Amino acid sequence: MKKIFLLTAALLILTSCAAQKTEDNGKINVYASFYAMYDFARTIGGDDINLYNIMPAGAEPHDFEPSAADMAKLTDADVFIYNGNGMDAWAEDIALTLPDTVRSVAASQVLSLHYDGDPHTWLSPTCALLQAETICRALETADSANADKYRERMNKFSEQTGELADEYRDAGLDGMKLFVTHGAYRYLCEEFGMEQIAPAASAGDDPSPAQMAEFVDEIKSSGAKYIFYDPLDGGKTAEAAAREAGIETAELYTFEGDSENRDYETVMRFNLEQLKKAR
Repeated sequence: MKKIFLLTAALLILTSCAAQKTEDNGKINVYASFYAMYDFARTIGGDDINLYNIMPAGAEPHDFEPSAADMAKLTDADVFIYNGNGMDAWAEDIALTLPDTVRSVAASQVLSLHYDGDPHTWLSPTCALLQAETICRALETADSANADKYRERMNKFSEQTGELADEYRDAGLDGMKLFVTHGAYRYLCEEFGMEQIAPAASAGDDPSPAQMAEFVDEIKSSGAKYIFYDPLDGGKTAEAAAREAGIETAELYTFEGDSENRDYETVMRFNLEQLKKAR
């Protein structure tokens, strides 16, 4: 029912409303569905695009519902970037209703590997590079006059992210059990040989009492030092499990949002230092 409502509302807006122009400065208008996509577009687009994040700061991408005004704004986009893969289902729905003048880009579609229940593809540096490349190509196509600038920034991001991946590989994480309350790190763990253990089967689901009890028992038997949580979700579940297991909690960002407006490399380096503590 919710999906039908979103599609109906979007269609009504698209057929009956003229979207207000965002900026009339000759730059292309680029909209992103949530922070990770926004940051990739910001990194590659630089000052050559007008960039907007549809999702407000502090909102949770899995449960976000755009307003009618949000959907109307998208009709003025030249490029609309979203992750796909079930991460931002609202964006996947809306992309089907947008006019042909909007270039919709599902950044995760380029990936050949998808894990059921975990759409957080960008937490793998290798996946992030592929997604950023998809975004770069979309910007080059939409604004060929600045294509060389987009490609130069993409090359720089590729170099930096490659170095970041090397640092993760050299950090001795292989074989580590990663206990998390938000099962969002499967792509990260698979790339660097870790095993993610979460109390619920899918990222974002609330664990049952039985799942929590099993989770705590596994923590105790593993000798783990930390339970990790994303500050965007809050730390209540992690704190409850940590009390039962007699260990500490620590932050590990999913990059779904960021109150400090940090970039991908900064957040991923923070996460790496957190993971090193848990070895």
